Amino acid sequence: MTRSKPENEIYRYRVDGLTVVVTRKKIKHGYIRIDSKTLDVLVSTPVKTDREDVEFLVRSRANWIKQKQAAAVEYEKRNNKTFEDGESHRVWGTDVAIINRIGVGRRQIVLTQEHLAIITPHEISLAQKQKLLGDWYANQVRIVGTEMIDQWAPVLQVTPGRLFVQKMKSKWGSCNVQTANIRINSELAKFPKAALEHVMVHELVHLLEPSHSNRFYSLMDQFLPNWRELKSLLI
Repeated sequence: MTRSKPENEIYRYRVDGLTVVVTRKKIKHGYIRIDSKTLDVLVSTPVKTDREDVEFLVRSRANWIKQKQAAAVEYEKRNNKTFEDGESHRVWGTDVAIINRIGVGRRQIVLTQEHLAIITPHEISLAQKQKLLGDWYANQVRIVGTEMIDQWAPVLQVTPGRLFVQKMKSKWGSCNVQTANIRINSELAKFPKAALEHVMVHELVHLLEPSHSNRFYSLMDQFLPNWRELKSLLI
């Protein structure tokens, strides 16, 4: 019995020091992704694309690849935490040392100039600490984000709906133009507040222009001229 040929063909190359994993499949256009764990460059291409074209594509996106790899490394640093005393956690762009304390009352996070204190009535698990801090981050974004909406909505002359805050894997924010509800990534509490402001204004502008059209970016330039600089903080 003849063995059927696999639908997708996978190859591994080295291009300028980068490990490139190429998958040839039945698609019209190629695209690049970064494996957040291995930092390999994952390239999906049409079946007839040759190696030279792949190498050209990778080299033409070299700066983008380096930026995404750096972001992946930073993400791992921010999220693979043990919550031991002295470990650094980021709050609004500043590294703060964790301390664990046993105290009376409910579980809580207290931020001072020197420490991020996890205060609980008894010892809790790593997963519980992660959830406690995650909820605290979300609340920080909710508080600051609400203040920013109150500031920017009159400037843009828009009427936003509800603000939702949650941890998201692939987006910093989104806007439902039908309901005018805005959804923001709780991870933004780890970045400077200016980065959150960029995301918030971005989503509010979608209430004026739903797509990422030339008009959308013209509005961003009009209302937040340094938005590109602020966007660069999200690395």
